[in-house]
Amino acid sequence: MLNRTPQGNGSRTLYGILLCGNTVLLFIIYRVLIAYGEMTQKTIFSFVTMVIYLVLLLGFSLAYIIYNRFFWRWGITHEQLPDDWSAVQKQAFLDTTAQRKEKSKWMLVIIFPLLITFLFDAVELFLFDGIFRYL
Repeated sequence: MLNRTPQGNGSRTLYGILLCGNTVLLFIIYRVLIAYGEMTQKTIFSFVTMVIYLVLLLGFSLAYIIYNRFFWRWGITHEQLPDDWSAVQKQAFLDTTAQRKEKSKWMLVIIFPLLITFLFDAVELFLFDGIFRYL
């Protein structure tokens, strides 16, 4: 049987606060740097800002995926593991998956804000700019 301890409400609240705080912080920094590049007429500054954010998003996303072994261990039960393994080996295998998932959770607090920042930027660029250009 898989040993799972229920995650406390305090931990979820902390991750929610960190997620919202990082999203607001990274979005504000992104918009300020882009606005500075537009005000100074230095498009290279805006371009470098976007590339840095993109590299951060790509790097943290790849690190998360690689650290969690491409998610191929998630959702595996004792019955799906080889029969020649002992119960201790099976439990150790499943425990390492849960440990990796828990240890890499902090990366999501960086990945999601970066992703949301690019999403808002794309919506503004393609939707709002196209609509309000002709008003």
